Amino acid sequence: MKVTCFFLAASATAGNADIAAHLIVADSSFWSNAAKITGSADAILRAWNGKFDKAMDDAFHMCTSGSYVDHDIIWECGKKVTKMTFNKNPNFNLMGRYAASQFAQLDNNGDGKLNFAEFKRGFAGFFSTVGSTLVDIFDADGNGVLEGKENNEMHFGLNNIWDEFSSDKNRELINPILNTWIGSDLDKNVDTLSKAEMTEQAILQSVPYF
Repeated sequence: MKVTCFFLAASATAGNADIAAHLIVADSSFWSNAAKITGSADAILRAWNGKFDKAMDDAFHMCTSGSYVDHDIIWECGKKVTKMTFNKNPNFNLMGRYAASQFAQLDNNGDGKLNFAEFKRGFAGFFSTVGSTLVDIFDADGNGVLEGKENNEMHFGLNNIWDEFSSDKNRELINPILNTWIGSDLDKNVDTLSKAEMTEQAILQSVPYF
């Protein structure tokens, strides 16, 4: 499903107040979702059934050449991701802040490190939290999926947030992602976007950075 240039041009862009409002809702929703969803990480991984194993392996080895990540390694890895994405807001580091807040829940053996299996739980928790949060922000009727105008509002909202926090140098990479729905249709209904589908899109959109 592609958003046409005509439709993009015909739609009003969000002002700074709209961007700020979306970010306030996003921040509140993200952290309220994080602990609950991370606690279900094992079930999420079982449901994925190996679908994103390569993405998880690539993400892990982007962060470390060793066999584990710790607080400092994953914080620095998050800074690297932020520099490639929201580089106008270097303190954003959502990945690093998520890991810091959920580390104890992810560190099954309590050794202060995340091995690959524990990192995978964090990957599942993080991206599922992102996917759920994006639906929560734009789900005006509260039915748990984005449809119709909600889909369009989400798309334009993300474009405007990106413009606010990322420099032009990142546009060449991100434009194809923001201007195209890239193949997540788990329920075989192209007119709706569920939290699971949004999670899948968030992962697919992140793969170029791993």
